[in-house]
Amino acid sequence: MSKTTSNLKQLQEKVKIDLAAMFRLTAMHGWDDTIWNHITARVPGSDHHFYMHRFGLAYEEVCASNLIKVDEDGNVLEGPEDVNTAGFIIHSAIHLNHPNNKFVFHAHPPSAIAATVFEEIPYLIQDSSMLYGKVGYHDWEGLSVDPDERHRIAKNMGEHGLLVMRNHGFLTAGETAGECFMKMYYLIRMCEVALQVDPCSLNRVKTSPKMWQLACEQYEAFPPGKYEWPALLRRCDRLDPSYKK
Repeated sequence: MSKTTSNLKQLQEKVKIDLAAMFRLTAMHGWDDTIWNHITARVPGSDHHFYMHRFGLAYEEVCASNLIKVDEDGNVLEGPEDVNTAGFIIHSAIHLNHPNNKFVFHAHPPSAIAATVFEEIPYLIQDSSMLYGKVGYHDWEGLSVDPDERHRIAKNMGEHGLLVMRNHGFLTAGETAGECFMKMYYLIRMCEVALQVDPCSLNRVKTSPKMWQLACEQYEAFPPGKYEWPALLRRCDRLDPSYKK
């Protein structure tokens, strides 16, 4: 085996371990939905192949060795032929159109999904400012089983890797597992706060767009995942290192 081939295999294994960790952390945070929703990663060394979990597995059952590999048409290249069609449609929309985003995360978090009925989700607290002006919106088209919807999903997400799928759920993407996961973390947090504040009759403080933009720029020194991801992996290792198998 050449050094190049060996390095590629090591990189592929690392991506699978990171992806499996994302599933476990999603379950730990209570964002999983029995067997539903999906997280995927582009296969290193390929343009249009990606790893995803076998349909029917609970998130705490996912590990690096039971991930499957599919191509751009949803054909299974490695593993059992158990593919969630909607998962393939939603994720291939990003993998095919935003190649810099190696990881894609779709979720229906119980604590925040009600916010998908808002026309637009307000920015209310400091850490949501890192997402200021970066959240896209995609109108509901029913179950995501129409391949043509991929073009609209990709367009509505834009380049920032954050999408609210109205009446449906959330979609984030990132160059690394940590970036993708923490974007979801902060998007969910932003929505949870909006839902907590919405019923209140108290007057709200008015913050200028200029201040939100300033804080957004300040957060560039703390990009999502850079500092959090190593700590999250250590948490996985302490609680259940079987995700690596």
